[in-house]
Amino acid sequence: MKAGSRGQLEQRLLVLVTLALVAFGLVMVYSATSAAAALGKGDPVTFLKRQGVYALAGVALMLLASRFDHRRLRQLAPPLVLAALGLCAAVLVVAPEINGAKRWLDLGPASFQPSELAKLALLVWAAAYLARKGPPQTLGELWRPIGMLTSLFAGLILFEPDLGTTVALILMLAGMLVVAGVPGRTLAGAGTLATVAGLAAIWIEPYRRERVFSFLDPWADAENAGFQSVQAIIGIGSGGLTGKGLGEGVQKINYLPEQQTDMILAVIGEELGLIGVTAVIAAFAAFAFAGFTVALRLLHHLEPVGVGARSLGECLSLQLKALLAQYVVKKIA
Repeated sequence: MKAGSRGQLEQRLLVLVTLALVAFGLVMVYSATSAAAALGKGDPVTFLKRQGVYALAGVALMLLASRFDHRRLRQLAPPLVLAALGLCAAVLVVAPEINGAKRWLDLGPASFQPSELAKLALLVWAAAYLARKGPPQTLGELWRPIGMLTSLFAGLILFEPDLGTTVALILMLAGMLVVAGVPGRTLAGAGTLATVAGLAAIWIEPYRRERVFSFLDPWADAENAGFQSVQAIIGIGSGGLTGKGLGEGVQKINYLPEQQTDMILAVIGEELGLIGVTAVIAAFAAFAFAGFTVALRLLHHLEPVGVGARSLGECLSLQLKALLAQYVVKKIA
């Protein structure tokens, strides 16, 4: 098969898998929320409507992005960074506190998470910088300015607090630096410093320590700190091979916290079983394969290093978010 044909196949696979996951997500959001809403005398399609609006907006943005000249993203990098920094600071002041965290800005009928813009802004800016300056060779070169900007974003996001997004942000950047050609010794030094900082951030905050310990052994405090993990494990375990059937799960009704977001995989496991969970993982694996293949082709054959690194960073960002969610729900690592 010719290289051009393979490239088109991978691009089509990316689009098809994306649309399939969006459609499947809409079905599962409805399944996860409709019963609890109906029992509470609420609108059973509230979350479906909201997610449908987000899905349509996402598809529209995808179509617009497909017609956008990616070279112009370099010009957008500085304003994106400034906007993301401003919003990440603003969310700490004006955002409502939800479950002990300030992460979302209310925009009327919708809400917005500035930390997601921070990932995009850092990705675009770092790619533009690497394309212009080349990969940094020492820790000093890596610190100024990539490390400084990353630390600033990480600090603001930690104050929300949101350790998971902070980890995803740093791992996304690490993947970009690897493909950009940063020396292994420099990456190892930076990774050591980041690991120490991450462990310190966990240890100095009591609630983070509690969450880590409850994750390692959720049954030790199954009714408090480990409640969410225990209920997710019960949900997935009770689904067996084929599940109880779509819409037939019971864990989503007053047992699973945030069943339409963080714990959606537990709902899938209970209702569609091991087969359903495996299908979801396979879909993300197909997305990763196609995305990484396209990114590496850009990196090695067609485009300057910044474009390939940015493409890989975009794919890695999405995969890390999915993997972190699966990691927490299934406790597989």
